[in-house]
Amino acid sequence: MTKRTSSPVPDRRRRANGEGSIYHRTSDDRWVGSAYVYTTTGQRKRRPVYGNSFDEVRTKLDKLKGNSVNGVPVADHNTTVAEYLGYWLREVVTHKRATTARGYESAVRLHIVPVLGRKRLDKLTGADVRHLIAVCRQKCLCCTNRYDKYRAREQQCCSVGKCCRRTPSTRQIQYIHAVLRNALSNAERDEIITRNVAKLVQIPTPRYKVGKGLPVGDVKRILAEAQRTRLYALYVLAATLGFRRGELLGLRWSDLDLNLGTVASNKTVQRVNGRLLMDDTKTVDSDNTVPLPKITRRVLIEHRDRQATERALAGELWTEHDLVFPTSVGTPMEPRSLNRHFDGIRTRAGYPHVRLHDFRH
Repeated sequence: MTKRTSSPVPDRRRRANGEGSIYHRTSDDRWVGSAYVYTTTGQRKRRPVYGNSFDEVRTKLDKLKGNSVNGVPVADHNTTVAEYLGYWLREVVTHKRATTARGYESAVRLHIVPVLGRKRLDKLTGADVRHLIAVCRQKCLCCTNRYDKYRAREQQCCSVGKCCRRTPSTRQIQYIHAVLRNALSNAERDEIITRNVAKLVQIPTPRYKVGKGLPVGDVKRILAEAQRTRLYALYVLAATLGFRRGELLGLRWSDLDLNLGTVASNKTVQRVNGRLLMDDTKTVDSDNTVPLPKITRRVLIEHRDRQATERALAGELWTEHDLVFPTSVGTPMEPRSLNRHFDGIRTRAGYPHVRLHDFRH
């Protein structure tokens, strides 16, 4: 029998604390290196690398430590889908817009984790993703989101044993799948997993209805009803320029040039995680400067004069935010308060099913 020849041990200095260790394993004539690095669970653990020579192991060890220093976590073989998604929401999604992060967190908490949370990340398969989609298609959103908690007793269904079976739409299923796909794509880029199994599962594309817009006569009747309110200018702006709800509430006087008759909205008001936030607009196109129609310009000038009177009456209670459509004391308006305000107007005008967003179409 041929006797195995051990690899020569190179002359080297003692490695400093934190550099990791490299040693020769005589049982199989291989070299082993190890160092403490951050894993996908957020913990520092000792992770080994192997090679046929000292230089090979040193190169692998340096790469392992370098990835950890640069924020690329090492795959923990015990990492579950729930643990990685928690890391993804904390370290990656927090850099996105607040409303986007809130939507991702809801999809993870309400839909993905209850079904796949205990699965090992490196063992996740396309069959698991298809199982998630099948479960989501059958679940009742009323039960999942606990809507009964905010309903009157006579309007409750699921909590009193009368499940309404309000299942997710095709668009909601597509969104849940997209959130999981984005998270796994991040894990794939960080070399935590070898492939994104969510991409193997095809989801039907929803068919969107093309908005035909409100007839001019309907818009005139709604605006006639709104003319008696302090937010008449807001509804005129929505009807003539199609601003979104958050863009209307985030509009500032500095965004308007009433002399030139132009407006450039670049802020939006949103309630996220219990806080009222002023964020950037949804798209870059929303920041473009657009001309004001004559009727809109005239109504805004009247609204400015009316707001000056409100400011004088509020006195010390007024808090200046430069907002065009604030509350009666100058603070940002709650988006749901605007919904309730419009609900009264549309009901009195005889259009209880018209949405404020319908002015955009």
